[in-house]
Amino acid sequence: MTGTVGMKPTYGGVSRYGAIALASSLDQVGPVARTVLDAALLHDVIGGHDPKDSTSIPDAWPSFADAARAGQREGSVRGLRVGVVTDLAGGEGFQPGVVQRFEEALALLEAQGAEIVPISAPSFRYAIAAYYLILPAEASSNLAKFDSVRFGLRVTPDGQPTVEDVMSATREAGFGDEVKRRIILGTYALSAGYYDAYYGSAQKVRTLIQRDFDAAFEQVDVLATPSAPTTAFPLGAKIDDPLAMYLNDLTTIPANLAGVPGIALPSGLAPEDNLPVGIQFMAPAREDARLYTVGAALEQLLVDQWGGPLLAQAPAL
Repeated sequence: MTGTVGMKPTYGGVSRYGAIALASSLDQVGPVARTVLDAALLHDVIGGHDPKDSTSIPDAWPSFADAARAGQREGSVRGLRVGVVTDLAGGEGFQPGVVQRFEEALALLEAQGAEIVPISAPSFRYAIAAYYLILPAEASSNLAKFDSVRFGLRVTPDGQPTVEDVMSATREAGFGDEVKRRIILGTYALSAGYYDAYYGSAQKVRTLIQRDFDAAFEQVDVLATPSAPTTAFPLGAKIDDPLAMYLNDLTTIPANLAGVPGIALPSGLAPEDNLPVGIQFMAPAREDARLYTVGAALEQLLVDQWGGPLLAQAPAL
């Protein structure tokens, strides 16, 4: 929806050393670039094992740039089984132009020999609810270290403040509204009497989502959804409605919960507002290279269809 290519690697595929921890079981570092090949080139540089990150995968990774270049060759998607997640491919909340461009992109792949397979993943519909319990819970724990004592910002009120006064003033000044909202929600979800009902239940849903991915990848090579239900909304339009903003993560959150890789790339402009539409592909864990091949193949097909850069007619953003 931003007109760029974004890649979320397999969990542990890129080191998080040096990044501020938000939610330890979800945090990822990945490339964002103008083209699939550019993202792959950057991924080749930042990827790989890092002994300073305990979650880093020690595997040897193939060249993602080579995988992207392979996707640009004719016939690269012939025989590819593309699963369309029917639970996240349209319906209520999806902008008509987003669905139209998504279906057109799938048609291009099918014309090149890919097989389009409808896939049901019923647990995906609960992903947002689970995510927005797991993430705040882990955030409230991780961000507790920003307490004005050990490191980071320190705000000292006038007079003779206590340690608690300094801590309160520091966290009030240092965290924005959304961060505070997530800390409060997470602290509540982890509190005595509510842990099992909220955080524990969310982790069970996470397991169901992982099982849905496992079942889907027994039938197909990649899964496809729109990268967001709508095009970009005006800056500040949903600032007073956090839930509406959270719902825009509907299609991307399942991959985060399962730790599988996902790539999103532009698939044209929505006819109703002339803003960028994105398509997302997800693959099994450690199959990041497969996504670069599929993404580069579709990108080339779309460029050929539109006769130039996908966003050549887009308004200045």
